[in-house]
Amino acid sequence: MNDKNSSDFKRIQNRADIVEIVKTYVPLESHGKNYFGVCPFHDDHSPSMSVSPEKQIYKCFVCGATGNIFNFVENFLGVTFLEAVKIVADKVGENFTIKENKEDTRNKKYYDIMNLATLLYQNNLRTPEGAEAREYLHKRGITDEIIKDFSIGLAPRQADMLYKLLSSKNISKKDMDDLGLIAEGENGTYDLFRNRIMFPLKSPTGKVNGYSGRIYNTTSNSKYINTRETVIFKKRENLFNYHLAAPAARQEKFIVICEGQMDAIRIYSVGIKNVVATMGTALAKEQVALLKKLGVKVIVVMDNDSAGEMASISIGQTLTKEGIDLGIVRLTGKKDPDEYIITYGVDAFKDNIKHPMSYPEFMEITLRKNRNLANPTELSAYINDMINMISDSNDDILIEVTINKLVDEFHLDKELLKSRVKNKSVEITVDVAPKIQQNSTEIGDKQAKQSNKFNRAFKTMLYYMMNDTDCMRLFLHYQLNLPKCKYRLVSNNLIYYFELNRSIDFADYLTFSEDYEEVSEVVKEIIRDVHVDEFSTKDMEAVIKIMKTMIDNEKIRELKEEMKNELDVNRKKRLFENIIEIKKGCVENGRN
Repeated sequence: MNDKNSSDFKRIQNRADIVEIVKTYVPLESHGKNYFGVCPFHDDHSPSMSVSPEKQIYKCFVCGATGNIFNFVENFLGVTFLEAVKIVADKVGENFTIKENKEDTRNKKYYDIMNLATLLYQNNLRTPEGAEAREYLHKRGITDEIIKDFSIGLAPRQADMLYKLLSSKNISKKDMDDLGLIAEGENGTYDLFRNRIMFPLKSPTGKVNGYSGRIYNTTSNSKYINTRETVIFKKRENLFNYHLAAPAARQEKFIVICEGQMDAIRIYSVGIKNVVATMGTALAKEQVALLKKLGVKVIVVMDNDSAGEMASISIGQTLTKEGIDLGIVRLTGKKDPDEYIITYGVDAFKDNIKHPMSYPEFMEITLRKNRNLANPTELSAYINDMINMISDSNDDILIEVTINKLVDEFHLDKELLKSRVKNKSVEITVDVAPKIQQNSTEIGDKQAKQSNKFNRAFKTMLYYMMNDTDCMRLFLHYQLNLPKCKYRLVSNNLIYYFELNRSIDFADYLTFSEDYEEVSEVVKEIIRDVHVDEFSTKDMEAVIKIMKTMIDNEKIRELKEEMKNELDVNRKKRLFENIIEIKKGCVENGRN
């Protein structure tokens, strides 16, 4: 982050009233010195988000969402950090221009080319040549307003109109090919998309990076032609309509995910703006991250066929493992949401969305299909499938409820099922294995508890340092020999911030840390986990002494381990002297 940006951020932040700006997105009520509202970043039903006008930060005490006004706008609207700064600047009447980063600059020419192509397609749809395509869209209930929202266009019948247009703008054939806009044939170069209704595909920030072209007045083996993977289009990194769906999803507390873009457009057209499409049947980890970032319930509405059923199982399994609240809708009578809405109406579809099945309910129904549960072999397979489904879950209530249902229905031994869930992948082959496993577990638990205790102390110390200049100076005075870990990254970053500013400003430091991705994530973890309202050097000193004691104890443990394996007597003697020296320091400083 350069000095110019830093000063701009601070100026805008000082002008911004976090309470007033958050109020434009979420209703807030005053309670004491803070304001409270329903958190938009998870499925919240009671006010759990606190907004502090004094500290100029927000914090949810349930899901842990936290940050300053820039972070709130960034996460609520699903925009970049700099875009959030620009939005806040506009609200408070400050000037702020977003400078393109290196990646944007590198790809800018490609996005500019895609914009030119989109304008050609949009303009062509409005010409007499586009009359038939417009009529087709209107008959399918796609209004001019929807056409505008989705930037829908029409690829010309002429074989090389786009190629000639782009060539006239001195755009190289290589760049066109890199974007998947042209192809080579016996008669030379031609446009890949011809005489098709064009649905632009857009990045999570709303930039056109590809197309899906649909036939409308001809027959073809390919109803759709989609942009291949290109320099700017990676299918796994995109969800159709995400840029429009994200803010709507945060408002509505859920997002609908369907299979194709026509389904998404149909659902959007009936007032459910919070809808995305996978443009396929599997979810990549990048797409899961986009959904998880929203912090809302995901309602899966795949096509009404075997492939859609398998996709619902796969997506449900993926999202459940990520701890995402999930609902499944299976439509009957028509192939997909588009046809279902046209045939049965908006209210019938919305009723399905309001009453989705839970993932376990859906799986129970699916796993029962075509199975004779009176047959012991098929019943065993069904029960094992149900156990496998819940074994990967972190939801203890779900596990308990599912086991109880199996016990009640099939009169099974509850302890046997619980054991099966717990030991799904464990095989004990010798008699002593359980004892060895238990001892190993006990040691691991003890080490984990010690590590958790140290991390809690470390995070508390850093929280004091973020909030108070005197606490920061006290930390520098003690010169702790901190171990290498993610929390030391924050302490080093705080020292750098302090050297630049000679004081600590909590909200300003949050902005400063945004330029260091690894640091920023840990900072948010600290704010989420530590709950301290008053800061004093006396309390800070107590925390530092706890830290020092734990660091010394760990060093002593390491030295003792070295002594056990050391064959050199003199080396062993020096190690012992080091232990005595550390213990002596503990006694002198009242830390024994």
